[in-house]
Amino acid sequence: MNQPFCAPAQALRRALDAAARLPAPAVESLPLEDACGRIAAQDLCARMDQPPFDRSPLDGYALHSKDIAGASRETPVTLPVVMKLYAGDAPAAVLPAGCAARIMTGAPLPEGADCVLMQEQTDSGEDTVRLYAAVKANQNVVFRGEDIAAGAVIAAAGTPLTPAHVGVLAGQGYTQVPVYRPLTVGVLATGSELLAPGESWAPGKIYDANGSQNAARLRQLGFNVRRQHCSDDPETIAYRIRQLLRDCDAVITSGGVSVGQKDYLPVVLEQLNADLFITGVAQKPGSPMLAATLGNRLVFCLSGNPFAAAATLEQYAIPALLRAAGRREEDCVPLRCRSVLTTGFSKSSKGSRYLRGTLRGGRVTLPGEGNAEVHSSGSLSAMMGCNCLVELPAGTGPVGPGTEVEVLCFVQ
Repeated sequence: MNQPFCAPAQALRRALDAAARLPAPAVESLPLEDACGRIAAQDLCARMDQPPFDRSPLDGYALHSKDIAGASRETPVTLPVVMKLYAGDAPAAVLPAGCAARIMTGAPLPEGADCVLMQEQTDSGEDTVRLYAAVKANQNVVFRGEDIAAGAVIAAAGTPLTPAHVGVLAGQGYTQVPVYRPLTVGVLATGSELLAPGESWAPGKIYDANGSQNAARLRQLGFNVRRQHCSDDPETIAYRIRQLLRDCDAVITSGGVSVGQKDYLPVVLEQLNADLFITGVAQKPGSPMLAATLGNRLVFCLSGNPFAAAATLEQYAIPALLRAAGRREEDCVPLRCRSVLTTGFSKSSKGSRYLRGTLRGGRVTLPGEGNAEVHSSGSLSAMMGCNCLVELPAGTGPVGPGTEVEVLCFVQ
């Protein structure tokens, strides 16, 4: 267990690799309307061209472009209107040369027509129409397959389905889609000082905030959650982890990972014969984090300090859990970007440090207006409204407003 701490990038790589080695989740077929937010279990491809025919994007007249070459307000062209087409109609005949078809938005172009002139550039005639502008061949036409071609991948396996995916799949006639069943994650907060919300407070006790926050974040990402808390007793902790792993695909613990006399998680993982792949990360906060596999289950043991637990949950546990849930790796990791601070941080950073922040409009704000105490690992309220972590590399001095920094956006 006395192994050196690994770098943050190495810890993330190990977490993702451990998750990728686990068996894929079970697959179920869901009605398309219920599939938003779920992960596609196979490539979902277009069954037909979309649109399935050349169509008009506006109300106007379908024409042969050669028939209106040179048309203008001063020199209009007059043509007979030989058909009228609405969305949902199927043209019954070819459009003869020298004729126009009245056409509405979404209607199919009749064979022979190669352009559409908007009605605002005509006299809107019914039997004959005066045309006041020329259009080129293929102008104002939405072509068959222009949006998506038959056979194209709409959502690759491992893609979280968004409302846009649902809309495109509906346009292809899908009614059911195969998706991965969501993982169930056990959330175990350890500590003899903890009370469940609703219990009577007693001196020396605190309510379990870590378990509630971690569980809420996991539910937000689509996981099923089973939450418990227990005392600082190694036998009790080991029993609770075994119990949770009977019905859960992973367990997230908080508390008991450091070097105090009642920090029992390292001992418990040894007792459980866990295969450890992270035994600490060289960063602040959250350095004593542990991660392991127990058979085909993931276990992440996070700090009991609220922000340390929240930061490492975002950096390592959530990417691994999403990967185990079937997501493609690129959709599991926090997106990185460069941004400019609007507020500062007054402490130097000997090692890699992560600060909570709020990214908006290309600029990132740290809570507390430069007060470093707000960023203590035990501060929970400063997390409210935050949507990212700000990374300060080892050796960074105090930073002020206007400093460009690396930002890790929380996975959505």
